[in-house]
Amino acid sequence: MVNPGFTYSLPVLRVLENEHRFLSHLMNEWHAIVLDFEKRIYSREEGLDALKQLRKLVIEFIDPLKNHTEKEEGYLFPMLSKYVGSEQGPIQAVQEEHEEIDAYIGHFLHHTRGDLSQFTLEMMEDVVKDAGEAFEVIMIHFVKEENVVFPMVVSVLRAKEQDELFEQMYTSILPES
Repeated sequence: MVNPGFTYSLPVLRVLENEHRFLSHLMNEWHAIVLDFEKRIYSREEGLDALKQLRKLVIEFIDPLKNHTEKEEGYLFPMLSKYVGSEQGPIQAVQEEHEEIDAYIGHFLHHTRGDLSQFTLEMMEDVVKDAGEAFEVIMIHFVKEENVVFPMVVSVLRAKEQDELFEQMYTSILPES
């Protein structure tokens, strides 16, 4: 019986869907801080503490995201590209979103490195927007993958390829301790 919480019964898609859920859980932790900045609830000192916490949570998010992305780009996209191409269309679009996500996160981390004690609350609110943009792109990206790319795995790949893909993708995205 398929777990009703999952959209797909195909094992490889369950792995990916699980990873999306885990990454969404991690993202929601740091996105709550972004939303608080948008609501302007922080004093300067509270904002400084929140910004440091946001940076810490985003850094902790990077490895699982990177590991997930590398699996998609290393196995999923090349296998699908044999049938649907990669020069245009959904594979190219989701790969470009990976780059966009990296850019937003990289920009946020770049501007929050080092001594933050001179930041004004306005500067903090401004730099936090990059983390908010990363969150938005990732959420849209997950929806696109789950509604466009995942169905392609079912409809385009042969059963043997689906099994092979599962064997390749059935690894943890958590960083090694």
